[in-house]
Amino acid sequence: MRHVVSSLIADLIKLLPKNERELLRRLCEAVEEGGEPAMTVSNRERTSAARLASRLPSTLRYQASGRELRLVSADVSNLLRVAAGGSAAIALNRPAADPVAKIRAAQDSGDFERAISLFRESGGVYFIHYHGNDACLDVLNRFPQEVVDTEEVLTLALSMHALKAGNIPRARFLMVQRYGSDMLNLETVIRRPGRYSLAVREFRFVMAIYEDHVVSNELRELLFDMLAEFPIDEHLHRGGFYNSMLAVCLQRQELDEAEEIAKRAHHHYREAGAHLLVFYIELHRVVFSLRRGMLGEAERWSSQARAALDHVRFDTPADRRLLNLLDAVVAYERGEPENLVRFVAEEFDKFAYGEIWPTVVELALVYCSQVVSHQVGLGAALSFLDKWRVQEWRSRRFNLAITMREVDILQTANRWQSASDRLVAVQSRINLTWVESAEEALSRLVDPIEIELTMAWLRHLIQHLPRRPILRDQVGALLRNENIGERERGRLRLWAAYLARMHRDVTRARHLFSELLEDIARIGIITHLLGDIALVDALLDDKRIAAHVFSSAERRATVRKLHAFTQRRETERTPLTRQELRVLRLVAEGATNKFVARQLRLSEVTVKFHLTNIYRKMGCRKRGEAAAGARSLGWL
Repeated sequence: MRHVVSSLIADLIKLLPKNERELLRRLCEAVEEGGEPAMTVSNRERTSAARLASRLPSTLRYQASGRELRLVSADVSNLLRVAAGGSAAIALNRPAADPVAKIRAAQDSGDFERAISLFRESGGVYFIHYHGNDACLDVLNRFPQEVVDTEEVLTLALSMHALKAGNIPRARFLMVQRYGSDMLNLETVIRRPGRYSLAVREFRFVMAIYEDHVVSNELRELLFDMLAEFPIDEHLHRGGFYNSMLAVCLQRQELDEAEEIAKRAHHHYREAGAHLLVFYIELHRVVFSLRRGMLGEAERWSSQARAALDHVRFDTPADRRLLNLLDAVVAYERGEPENLVRFVAEEFDKFAYGEIWPTVVELALVYCSQVVSHQVGLGAALSFLDKWRVQEWRSRRFNLAITMREVDILQTANRWQSASDRLVAVQSRINLTWVESAEEALSRLVDPIEIELTMAWLRHLIQHLPRRPILRDQVGALLRNENIGERERGRLRLWAAYLARMHRDVTRARHLFSELLEDIARIGIITHLLGDIALVDALLDDKRIAAHVFSSAERRATVRKLHAFTQRRETERTPLTRQELRVLRLVAEGATNKFVARQLRLSEVTVKFHLTNIYRKMGCRKRGEAAAGARSLGWL
């Protein structure tokens, strides 16, 4: 009878989620050691403890106030002690026999039907996320090709392995080979539920995220219709759907929706015991916290990502590398660039040629190019960006993202002509002519790339024609745009303050600038303003603005932090005026006097006058000498 009871308890225990089994195991150990039939759970375990007590109401009680999980009576305690000597002890104290070993044994005996059944039970398409890259590839390679050709789950698992290895063309080839050329089009596959199974359609959606596919509103509705086909308790696959949809929301800058979808994905992955997939959700949370400008929130999610990864039972160096990147980015926002510089120097190549999730790539593009530009130099930053162009999976949107990063760092380095040349080469309706005349249309822009192009051209105009009256209205229109991200909104507020000062509206400039600095002090993230440090300095050059700004300790600290990022190593400050520097920058890029005059709205005589002053102050006689000397002194 004792054996029957023990076996029954073991079978019931196996039905519990892994985190709840762990709580029950620890409680039984406490009882066996003669302690109280109760224990205190951690903050992270509160939800699991409450759920476990609700499943076993006659056996356990959970007190939320004291976070105490308690056995109801001594009789239950004795029953569990009896069970601890039998199969229940195995269920609680030791993991079940290694599923990978079971599958291999079935394969070695030629029982491929049982091997496939065990493979499905152990994760199926997501087998690699439970057991690691090496175990997954070994198991898949042990199946004969004729078995792989007839079993959908094996084809999908092989394709998932290719995605995890960063080989998107291989995954695409496997899917086309098995299902035909329709696999090249996500919408075609989603619209044919009668032809393609739910598993195939789900995987095609996952693959589209790796391909950086742009999902339209209509297609998104179709995808949510597909979600309804999953049973409520299909936690692994529902989590996979929400994980992919999370990337869509981040791509579209829909951060509120992304947060809600991340919660759903996190819930389903935890229920499925998929620690590695939980880790990916925490990574996404770090990304959208950084985009929102919330440093404290990003630090919290980064810590939880590390905890999730620590629960993964196999070695996964690529994911450790991802975590190292995000930790370095968070440290950079705190004012510590060393880790990010080291990551670029030592780990970039392995990171770039492994599994690449587009939202993480965009984060790497922004932060790594910025830190290399500020800490190493412009040439190194451009070289860094060039490396990304050789990616096999590149898309138009991805190449545009690289171009926009190049434009940003060129503008920051005062290479305005080179930046303008790159912007002109972008095929888009958003060009300089459109931006110069647009006003209310700016408040209705939706596409993130179009918004980024618009801001790049506006930055160009603010540099060269800051007193142009329409610029203030254009910046205001963009600030009213609901699709502008928080980081972009911060830059626009700085531009608005600078333009107000240029139009001698000092009261408004002082108010806007002070309010911006206070918000930055509150949220912690500051690096999005580094490219516009010259505008910050221009505002602080006005004594009326500076006096008000420095009257607050928080604002003073924010300004100091900004300047700490951009400290130069030149031994002396430039003796040139701002206008002379503008002329010298264009001349150093190879511009003629006529071109300089047209760009700066000056006469050619005035340009020659500025050049004469530049030569006199620098002690040189030629354009080339002036440009070379200015670069060596760090003025350009």
